[in-house]
Amino acid sequence: MEKKLSLSQQVAEIGVNLKYEDLPERVINNSKMFIMDLLGNIIASRHVDSSLTCLKAVRELGDGEPVSTAIGCNYKTTPQMAALINGTFGHAFDMDDDHRYGTQHPSVVVFPAVLALAEKYGKSGKDVITAFAYGSEITVRLGEAFEGQTYYQGFHPTGTCGVFGAAGGAAKLLGLDAKGITYALGLAGSQAAGLLEWKAQGTWSKRYQAGHPAMCGVISAIMAKNGYTAPTTVWDGQDGFLRAYSYKDIWNESKVSDEFGKRWEMADTSIKVHACCRFSAPLADCGVDLHKRGVDYTQVKSILARVNKYSIKVLTIPEETKADPKTVVDAQFSLPYAIACGMIKGHENIDDYTYEAIRDPEVLALAKKVKWVLDPEIEKVYPKYYPCTVEATMNDGSVITSHTEYPKGDPENPVSWDEAVEKFRFMAGHEMGSYKIQKIIDLCSHLNELENLNELLEMLY
Repeated sequence: MEKKLSLSQQVAEIGVNLKYEDLPERVINNSKMFIMDLLGNIIASRHVDSSLTCLKAVRELGDGEPVSTAIGCNYKTTPQMAALINGTFGHAFDMDDDHRYGTQHPSVVVFPAVLALAEKYGKSGKDVITAFAYGSEITVRLGEAFEGQTYYQGFHPTGTCGVFGAAGGAAKLLGLDAKGITYALGLAGSQAAGLLEWKAQGTWSKRYQAGHPAMCGVISAIMAKNGYTAPTTVWDGQDGFLRAYSYKDIWNESKVSDEFGKRWEMADTSIKVHACCRFSAPLADCGVDLHKRGVDYTQVKSILARVNKYSIKVLTIPEETKADPKTVVDAQFSLPYAIACGMIKGHENIDDYTYEAIRDPEVLALAKKVKWVLDPEIEKVYPKYYPCTVEATMNDGSVITSHTEYPKGDPENPVSWDEAVEKFRFMAGHEMGSYKIQKIIDLCSHLNELENLNELLEMLY
């Protein structure tokens, strides 16, 4: 009787046989958009304090063989360190793409790993798209397997699931066989990390939890390429990833393998339009909606937000730093700030999440009027989607309500290519001139036609 393949072996077999021509048009087009969007996030973060510190630390660790580009830094280093830099930079604004059911940010962990090795080995645009889509699918599906519950165990899926996507994408790009991909995934399991304690003091460690899995994905793939062995049961074994990282043993391994390569979950990744936590997105949408409807925030007596349970956990505790954020990270993960900023300014871009911006006295005054409550109907649909309702009670006793079922960027309310280009221009425009910006847009739109990435990397250097 033939022995049943483990989950990682099944996914590895699919990866070996996957060709660019097998990818649906929507996967190809969305991959180009996700890649362009991430590049904008990386470029814009060049002079953020956390990015400068990351770059300084990598230089201190030693340059190594300068073969892979640290985007926007006029600097090349080893593939693993380039992946660390680009992943960490790409998550600085928390405005990189997000998959709601997978409850994580896939592109920021997968693409830096794929890009670093594509540059080293001279891979084509088609190779990059294929590896990126495959790696993104792995991390998204692993996140889905936890049914949105791994957060309650204290884990950050971008870090814990993302390392497998980075390793799988990197291994696919390198052309490893099924055993090699399986070993790369197995090795990634020894590097799956990311604690939610990052949110405790408004520090930068969440950003590192995007760069770290990208770096480890490169290392895992190169180790496997050279024959380093690892367990084939890394996901579904007795002490495997799914059991070890689950909350109260809640996981569904069928989410990992069912129709993998036929039904592409990664294509439903959301482009973010607000520079704050994904759980804040519907709240920000409601705030912006109230602004556009001409609600006078100076006449607001109180605001009530109806949300799911995890939004309360991540966006309202501790209360003293949510209504009165002391750091940018505090504001990025603040329910009161998301509503108040959107309602007063009518937008929530990266300029609204600087140290100076988050101390705006009018925004802080309105944030202090915000309360929240768990809505059982909204909780029922988590993590399939994250609706919310915001009710503003005015001084005259009237109540003005805004409801968001699907925030802008979700598959049901998507960002178009033209809208993604507009966002890229805004983001990259903080650090780069119009010629380079247009060139990068053009190259991303024709990424599948590039024999190598040299011209794109020249613009990114």
